[in-house]
Amino acid sequence: MNIPLFPLPVCLLPQGYTQLRIFEPRYKRLVSESLKSGIGFGLCMLADDKKTILPIGTLTQIIDFETLDDGLLGISVQGKQTFTINHISVDDDGLKRGDVSLIDSWPSDIIEQQIEPAQSNKINRKKDKILSQTLKQILQQYPQHLAHYSEESFNDMSWVCQRWLEIIPLSSKQKYQCINSHDHQLAKSFLFDIIK
Repeated sequence: MNIPLFPLPVCLLPQGYTQLRIFEPRYKRLVSESLKSGIGFGLCMLADDKKTILPIGTLTQIIDFETLDDGLLGISVQGKQTFTINHISVDDDGLKRGDVSLIDSWPSDIIEQQIEPAQSNKINRKKDKILSQTLKQILQQYPQHLAHYSEESFNDMSWVCQRWLEIIPLSSKQKYQCINSHDHQLAKSFLFDIIK
């Protein structure tokens, strides 16, 4: 798959939601192209040097757009699926394009379905609930974001960990280590150490 890339110091993962301000001509073209094709674009996190594009990004769909008070274009986007970048090319106007391969999303881990009789597993389940409830409390301060998420999603630790990675102020390197895992366990462990 070949898609236009939008490198930003922002983390957006599958099922996540965010808003972007568009002002450079190359990114206005990215928006136009993405809307016409219906495929979307790749949102790629920048490394801590704010220059290097990390090799995993998220295929992103534009779900709404508007003209902002300052005259700029505002778009609302939702993450669809993560991908690895195989190759990057650059158009004449500086718009980057990536030849990408989609990768599997993290498997769900529903808190209420965890069958864990052991004491250590009860502790894990309690940690899961703390992470979920704290996330919900934070997102209640951002009702426009919260409106895009269902109540059931907060019962899926995989989803919860991805939302935490989007909002928590960690280095790009730390976030990338978690995103590059096959499931949410590393992220959960990392997040709980910070949040507790």
